[in-house]
Amino acid sequence: MHWFTDSTRPEAAASRRTVNRWYEDFPDPDSKFAAVLLSQVNEKHYQALDELHVHALLRRGHSDVRYEEGGAGPDFRVYDKGVLIAGVEVASLFQQSLWTADERRHARLADEVDRRLRPDAGYFVMFQIDAADRDPAPRRFVDWLSREIAQLPPHDDRGSEPLPEPIYIEGGIRIRVRFVPMFHDAPAKSDPDARIVGGAGVIGGVVRAGTRLKDRVESKAGGRYDLGGAPYLVTVGVHDSVCSDYQVVDGLYGGESVDLGSNQIVRRQDGLFGIDPTSPSGRHTRLSAVAVVRELKPWSPDDADVAILQNPYAARELPDGLIPATRRFGVVSGTASSMTLDWS
Repeated sequence: MHWFTDSTRPEAAASRRTVNRWYEDFPDPDSKFAAVLLSQVNEKHYQALDELHVHALLRRGHSDVRYEEGGAGPDFRVYDKGVLIAGVEVASLFQQSLWTADERRHARLADEVDRRLRPDAGYFVMFQIDAADRDPAPRRFVDWLSREIAQLPPHDDRGSEPLPEPIYIEGGIRIRVRFVPMFHDAPAKSDPDARIVGGAGVIGGVVRAGTRLKDRVESKAGGRYDLGGAPYLVTVGVHDSVCSDYQVVDGLYGGESVDLGSNQIVRRQDGLFGIDPTSPSGRHTRLSAVAVVRELKPWSPDDADVAILQNPYAARELPDGLIPATRRFGVVSGTASSMTLDWS
């Protein structure tokens, strides 16, 4: 949010113009939506930004788009000549909270190191927090780094010996450090604004983005909204870098496995769409499709990737042109367990 409101970079200025243009066309008579959009809490801000973007997309082709009509969901109802043609709900998918916590911890420490230590010795610092039962104390870590850097050979005359890779240990904190020498005439040595920390910390673990996407859509795909039988779309703004196309497909259509009898690759019955509509779990036939929105950059909104994934068992198909799409994904042929899928 600070980047949107305070940054003077050209991208930030262009983003402000885009968001302001979108908001001018958004129904918000009591300014409650604006308060959420301006939230300093990242998740609230991005959820509102996703809703604003989807509204702008819907308005490209439809003049009558109503937000939370009657004070109830879904987020949008789209009308054509007074007839309801679709309901649209918006969700956001963020990175796993533990990964985000690790990422922010590294960023906080990196900012403190950059503020307290200059790269005038000719070395960049790369560090990885392997364990931390609390935030590391920046002053003690920087003092230790300063002593380690003081023992390094001159960056432009260090020979072929490998550089040490020390480990900072303090109680339950363990940080691995690597030093990267600069070129002889590197401008960072004399640049007062240069940062000494290079790169972000490595985060990761078991990737469950597909399951998390499925759960997020499922929470929005129930029968709580009365749409009078109109098609229903859930759009998901993806803010999780590990949620690839493969993760999305596995979450919605089911993961791949090999049928030993035919030696063919088939889809497991564990996706949101990959469920026999005659089963008790066939409630998801109400969901016409899911739209996955990636790469939303308000300074260049037309570059956003909007992929529509069609539900092969939907009771009602999504109207063509309801929302502009850069890609479409659906079942070309086959049954629930042996779908042939393809992007177009």
